[in-house]
Amino acid sequence: MNFNNVREKLDKTLAFTDTTSEAVSRFLDEFNAALPTMKALGFSVQDVQVSMGLLPEIHAKLIAAAADIDVKALDELIKKGSEKKTLVAVLKGLETAYNVRNQLGGLGLSGIEIDVKLGIPPSVGIGFFKPASVPIPTPAAATIA
Repeated sequence: MNFNNVREKLDKTLAFTDTTSEAVSRFLDEFNAALPTMKALGFSVQDVQVSMGLLPEIHAKLIAAAADIDVKALDELIKKGSEKKTLVAVLKGLETAYNVRNQLGGLGLSGIEIDVKLGIPPSVGIGFFKPASVPIPTPAAATIA
């Protein structure tokens, strides 16, 4: 067995991992730069997950009330932040999602969730949801002892 070949492959893999980690770090910097705009739109960060492996990933979930988003303002924000790739990707996704939602009509979908994956490749998923309803307890029947 030629250990030089194994070492070369390992070195290439480690170099690739370092490069992808640097890319994820840049994506995370862009995501942090986008957060003030997202918070101004009414979004809050619900959770963050970090996955480590050959290709590390960071997932972040943002939620808001769907009615709180000013869809007309999205286009202006896209133009203003054209150099911020992550922010623009999220805003364009929001714009598209609202266009689809408007075509569907009123389905009672009053919440909106953005799932951002910072990794290779990055992705943005947007969904509308109905808030979970809490069952209203019925009063217990009065018992006479």
